[in-house]
Amino acid sequence: MKRPFTKDIKITSTTNNLSIKLAEDTETLDEVVVVGYGVQKKVNLTGAVASVDFEEQTKSRPITTVSSALAGLSPGLQASSGSAMPGEDNTTLRVRGVGTMNTASPLVIIDGMEGSLNAVNPLDVENISILKDAASCAIYGARAANGVILVTTKTGTRDKISINYSGRISFNSPTRMIKMMSNYADYMELMNESYRNVGKSDDLFDQKYIDLWREKSKDPNGLNENGVPNYIAYPNTDWAEELFSGGVIHDHNLSVSGGSDKIRFLLSAGYQDNEGVVDNTANKRYSMRANIEANPTKWLTVGTRTYASQMDREVGDFSNANNFLRQSTAGTYPYWNGSYGYPECPDERATANNPLYKLARNDGFKRYNRFNTTLFSKIKFFEDLSWDFNFNYNRYIYETRQHGVPAYQTRFSDGVIVDGITPPSQLSTSFDYESNYSYTLENLINYHHTFAQKHDVSALLGYQEFYKNYYKVNAAKKGLIDESLNQFDEATEMTSIGGSTEDYATRSYFGRVNYAYDSRYLFEANFRYDGSSRFHKDHRWGFFPSLSGAWRISEESFMESTRSWLDNLKIRLSWGKLGNSEIGNYEYQSAYGTSNYVFGNSLVSGLAITAYANELLQWESTTTTNLGIDAALLNNRLTVGIDIYHKMTSGILYRPAMEYVLGYHNNSDGVNVKAPRQNIAEVSNDGFELSLGWRDRIGKVEYSVSGNFSYNKNKVDKYNGEYTRTWVEDPNNTLTGGKWTDNIGKVSSGGNSPVVEGHMLNEYRYRSVYKGNGKYFNADGSVNPAGGPKGGMIRTEEDMNWVKAMMDAGYKFKPGNSIGKANIYYGDYIYADVNGDGVYGDSDDEEFQGRSKTPKYNFGFQASAAWNGFDISMVWAGAAGFDIYWGPTAGYNAAKTEWGNNIAQRIADDHYFYDPSNPDDPRTNINGKYPRMTYLDGNVQNNASSNRWLYNGDYIKLKNLSLGYTLPQKWVTKVAMQNARIYVSAENLLTITSFEGQDPESATGMGYSPFRSIAIGANITF
Repeated sequence: MKRPFTKDIKITSTTNNLSIKLAEDTETLDEVVVVGYGVQKKVNLTGAVASVDFEEQTKSRPITTVSSALAGLSPGLQASSGSAMPGEDNTTLRVRGVGTMNTASPLVIIDGMEGSLNAVNPLDVENISILKDAASCAIYGARAANGVILVTTKTGTRDKISINYSGRISFNSPTRMIKMMSNYADYMELMNESYRNVGKSDDLFDQKYIDLWREKSKDPNGLNENGVPNYIAYPNTDWAEELFSGGVIHDHNLSVSGGSDKIRFLLSAGYQDNEGVVDNTANKRYSMRANIEANPTKWLTVGTRTYASQMDREVGDFSNANNFLRQSTAGTYPYWNGSYGYPECPDERATANNPLYKLARNDGFKRYNRFNTTLFSKIKFFEDLSWDFNFNYNRYIYETRQHGVPAYQTRFSDGVIVDGITPPSQLSTSFDYESNYSYTLENLINYHHTFAQKHDVSALLGYQEFYKNYYKVNAAKKGLIDESLNQFDEATEMTSIGGSTEDYATRSYFGRVNYAYDSRYLFEANFRYDGSSRFHKDHRWGFFPSLSGAWRISEESFMESTRSWLDNLKIRLSWGKLGNSEIGNYEYQSAYGTSNYVFGNSLVSGLAITAYANELLQWESTTTTNLGIDAALLNNRLTVGIDIYHKMTSGILYRPAMEYVLGYHNNSDGVNVKAPRQNIAEVSNDGFELSLGWRDRIGKVEYSVSGNFSYNKNKVDKYNGEYTRTWVEDPNNTLTGGKWTDNIGKVSSGGNSPVVEGHMLNEYRYRSVYKGNGKYFNADGSVNPAGGPKGGMIRTEEDMNWVKAMMDAGYKFKPGNSIGKANIYYGDYIYADVNGDGVYGDSDDEEFQGRSKTPKYNFGFQASAAWNGFDISMVWAGAAGFDIYWGPTAGYNAAKTEWGNNIAQRIADDHYFYDPSNPDDPRTNINGKYPRMTYLDGNVQNNASSNRWLYNGDYIKLKNLSLGYTLPQKWVTKVAMQNARIYVSAENLLTITSFEGQDPESATGMGYSPFRSIAIGANITF
C-alpha cells in the first residue's frame, strides 16, 4: 500500500512557534506509468491509461494466472474467469466492451514484446498498464483496436543484492455447486411422477425397490446377504461431492536480484503444483526468468529478458465428465475394492454413468513448453538522442500422448462384474503435436530535450517486422498388443492422421511526438503504418494516426487560491484510429480441401473449394474519441478519474450467410463452401468510466479505499440493412385481421443471438413467456386474449379454462398444440403471440429481448489497512446488465427427466404439481417455482427455447480477503533477513448473485467448478 505523504517533526519544551506549510507530494507527482515504447509521468498523460500495481497483489493473493487477478482492479477492463480447470483457467479480457465480430481480446505486451499473460509467472510481474483509448494505443496500430495490456516484469536494484523466497500452500474447495438429488428413493419416486405426468399408465421404478432403499438407508452400516455394507449395496451417492473432491496447490518461487553501476539482474525460478478439485486433472508448472541489463560504457546498454516455462497436465477429459455428472444417479456407488461401481437397482438404466470411471479410462500427458527471449541494446549518441535495437524470439510446443486404460465396473451388491476390462485389441493410443515460432525485430530512435526550461519535446521513430509460423500433426491408432505397451508403434490399426502448417507476417513503421509547455499544456501525436500478409498486396497497408492533448488547469496562475486543497486538475481530449486484422491467414485467397469425386464410374480423391476468395479485403478500423478528467485533492489523498468515450469500428471483417444454392455439399465428405469474408459491418461503443481513491493515515493506522465503475453499451450501426416490422392485413384471419411480419431472415446473421443493424451486438432473440392480466373473460363473456395467467404458467383450473376457451375461439398454442398430459397441461408455460396472428409461441413469435451476454456495467472495490506490522486487504469485483442463456438441460436446470439422468435438488423441492382428479393429493403445489416434471420429450411445451432460459447474470464477488503480518526489523535482522512477512489469504470467498447455475462470471450453467482457495504463505527477503 502506498504510504500517505507525511513528515515527522520533533516537539520539545523549547518549541514556541510551529510553522506548518504544505509541501508537494513529489512521490505522487513523479509517479510514472508504462506506455507504448516508453514511460511517462502520470500527470503528463494525455491518453486514457490505467495502472495496476501487480506486485502489491501478489504479496498475499494465491494467484495461479495473471489474467485471473485483474478483475475489479481497473475501470474499463472486464476480466471474466472461464474454466477453473488447472492449465485451462484462461480469463476473457475485454477493454471497453466488444466492438468487433472477430477476436476482441486486447493485445498483450510483455516487456515490450507480444506475449501471453498466462505464460508469465505472476510473481515476476511488477506493474501492468491498460491502454484504453486510441491515442494511447495508436503506437501499436493494427494490433491495438481492442486495447493494450502492458506487462512490466521486475528488475534488479543497483548496489544491492537480494534473495527473495515466496511460498504458499492453498487448500481448495469447489464453490456454488449445483445440488443434485442424492436420496435415491426420492429420485425414483420423482421419476415415476414425471413418467405418469406425460400420460404413462405404469411406473419406471417398482415400488418394492423404493421401499427397499428407504429401509436399508436406516441402517447404512448393516450388511446384505453377500456381506456388503448397505451404504454400498444400496447407495445414495452425491456425485457432485464425489467428482469435485477438493485439492491443494503448492507454490514456490525463488529470485535473486541486484546489481552495480555496470549491471542489473534478476534471476527467478518458480514451481506450482495444482492438484485440481477433480481427479486426473492436476497440473504442474515450472518457470524460469532472467532479466539482465549491463552498461559496459556510458553510451552503451545491452541485455536480455528471457523466460521459459513448462506445464504438465493430466489428461482427464472433464468436458465429458461434466456431462456424465448429470447422466448419473444416486443409485451407483463410486469406487470400492479396486473397482468402479455400477447401477445397483435392477430398474435403473444400464447406461447411468459413473463419472469417476469415465475419468479413469484415459492416461498419458499433456505438455506445454514456452521459450521467449529478447536481446536488446541501447546506444546514446548524445544526451538527448538514442537508438534502441530489440530482437525477440518466441517458441511454443504443445504435445500430448493419450492411451486407453483398462478398467471395469462391478455391481457391488452381488459382486458381478458388469462392464468388464476392455481387451487390448479395443484400446487406442494417440498423439498430437503443435508448435509455433515467431521473431520480432525492432529499431527505435528516441529524442528528448527541454528548451528554455519550459518547452519539453520528445520524439520516437520506429520500425518493426514480425513473422510467425505454425505447424501441427496428429494421429491415432487402435489395437494394442498388450495394455502395458501403449507406444504408437505397438498399435495395429491406423484410425486417423492429419496435419497442417501456416504462417503470416507484418511490417510496421511508427512514430510519436510529445510536446509540453511548462507542464501545463500537453500534446501528443502518433502514427503507425502497418502491412499484413493477411491482405492482398493491393490492400496490404493501413495508416493509423492519433492526436491528443491535455490541460493541467491546476498549474495556471489563476488557480493559485486552490493550491491548499487542489493538487492536480487535468482535462484530456484524444482522437485516434486503430486497425484490426484478426482473421485467418489466407482469407483473401480461395481455400481448397480434399473431397471425393465420381470419375469413370469410380470414386477418386480430389480437391474441392471450401472458401471463396475476396481480394478486396481491407483493414477493419476503430476510431475512438475520448474526453477525460483527472484530479487529485487534499494533498493527493483523494484522486478522481473520469472518462467518456465513443468508439466506432467500421469495415468489420465478417463472413455473411450465403445462399444455399451457392454452397457445395458432398454426401461422403460433408464439404461445405464458406462465404468470402467481407468488410460489411459497423459497431459503436459508448461508455463512461469513473475511478475514486482515498488514502490517509489516522495515528499509526494507514488505510486506503478505491473503487471503479464502467458503463458500456454497443450497437450494430451497419450490417445487412435495417430491421423492420410491418403489419400485414389478412382477411382470412378472423381473429386478429392480420399479423406483424419482419425481414429478420434477410438482415440478420441468423440464430438466437444474431447480428442485426440497430440492435446491440448479439442481442438475444427468443420467444417470450406470456404475461396476462388474470381477468380471463370480457364483460360480454367472450374470452380475453390478454386475460390469461399473469406469470404465463397454467396453475389453476381458471387458467386451464381460459386456455380451452382460447382454443375454442380459434387461437392456437405452440408447440404443444392441444390440451393433454403429453401436450399442454397444468404446470406448463405458454408463450406470447408477438406477431399478432393468433398463434401463441411459434417461431414467428421470437422477439429481441433487450439483453445480451455482454455486461453493460463492470465495477470493483479495493480496501486495505496497516497497523504495527499487521495488514488487511480486500478486493471485490462484479458485473451487471447481462443475461446468460442456459438452455433446458435434464439434470441441471430443466424439469424434464430422462432415465439414467439425475434431477436438480432445487427443482425436486419446489416444482409444480396438481392432479385435477385428486386435488387433495399431498404432493399438490400450485405455487411451485418450477413447472411440472415431465419424462423425456413427452412434453415439449416447457422445453421450447424462450426467454425463460435467460438468467440474470449480475454478480458481485469477494475476490480476495488477506491478513498479513510483517515481522519487526529488529527480529529479522538477527537472522540475516531484510524482510519477512506471513499471511493467510482467501480467494473467491463469496459470490452474490441470483444466477442458478454454477458461475455467472464464466457464464456457464455447469462446468469445472471455480474453487475457493484458503492460502497460508510467507514472503522472505535476505
